[in-house]
Amino acid sequence: MADQKNDTGPSRPRGREPLVDRRIVLFIDDDPNILKVLQRLLRDSDMTVLTASTPEDGLSILEGIEPQVVVSDYQMPGMMGVDLLARVRQRYPHTVRLMLTGFSDMKIAVEAINRGEIFRLITKPCKGDELRATLRQSFEHHEMSQELERLHRITHEQNEQLQELNRGLEKTVAERTQELAQRNRELRSGYIQTIGALAEAVDAKDPYTRGHSERVGVYSSRIAREMNLDRAEIERVYIAGLLHDVGKIGVPDAVIAKPGRLTEEEFAQIQEHPAIGARILEPVTLLREIAPCVRYHHEWYDGSSRGYPERLAGSAIPLPARIIAVADTVEAMTSDRPYRKGLPLETVLTEIHKYRETQFDPVAADAFFRLIEREGENFLRKDQKFDLYAFLEA
Repeated sequence: MADQKNDTGPSRPRGREPLVDRRIVLFIDDDPNILKVLQRLLRDSDMTVLTASTPEDGLSILEGIEPQVVVSDYQMPGMMGVDLLARVRQRYPHTVRLMLTGFSDMKIAVEAINRGEIFRLITKPCKGDELRATLRQSFEHHEMSQELERLHRITHEQNEQLQELNRGLEKTVAERTQELAQRNRELRSGYIQTIGALAEAVDAKDPYTRGHSERVGVYSSRIAREMNLDRAEIERVYIAGLLHDVGKIGVPDAVIAKPGRLTEEEFAQIQEHPAIGARILEPVTLLREIAPCVRYHHEWYDGSSRGYPERLAGSAIPLPARIIAVADTVEAMTSDRPYRKGLPLETVLTEIHKYRETQFDPVAADAFFRLIEREGENFLRKDQKFDLYAFLEA
């Protein structure tokens, strides 16, 4: 049985007791005289000293009580101290292990360190001060290890909580982002539909131009995409194309719907519609940036006097207006009018090519040519719509 100093209380419980505030050291040595000496040296210390005279007794004590420090003799019958400490290390890795030996052989030290991962090697005979100092350092090492483990555990738990919180936040952000994206789609859809309704009201003034504004908007957006403009600019081009004729609201119906040739005075009234349209749009915050595109869509690229209202040229004309100039001409030429039927595609291509670099921006004209080369008559389909949802998700 094990000898114990400083009465440890009731009989050993089943299972290991949890760590207590007391500092407990277990000495295992087959020499009872050595154990008595060790007990005497530590009699006045603040440590609880447990002793065992065989490795088996020592392991038995470890099953019931958890000492912070185990000190084993090197050479014992039945089991060498190195083997014992190796088993202690495997079963109770937090226990600080020391080797007690009467030999100073380096091989013993190396083996003890490698197999038992000992904290210190104590040589016999032991000196009281040195022993107490070594044990004090062992307990401090154990306490530090336990504190580090506790902090590591707390850190791990906090990291888990933070990760869980982050997962929750990411999920919430993803849900809110999806909700906002859906809301944005709905708002943009309503915005486009409202603008479309306004364009239809303009087209309704002349039964021959019904659907003209929508088609100009779609043709313009297709040309803009072919020119590799970004999504925001493509939408701006489409909306400007949709509203390019909104100023015709201020032109008398008799002039708009006149089937014959216009007089100079009537044509001058028609020429007012880009400026009227811009004045209509400028007070509307969401449409203010569209106003210049509408105002200048009848300017000529070369600054010719045939352009209006201000005879701008080249890059002084907003890019959407230059694109709309091509799309508006294409749509007008291919649609039926009271005074003529829609013209064939070849005639349209000839006309756009003829006025490339004079009336039309060559970059916009060339983008139109590429589209026709790939799609032919399909580009002119009258049932095309600007797919807002596909555009926003593209």
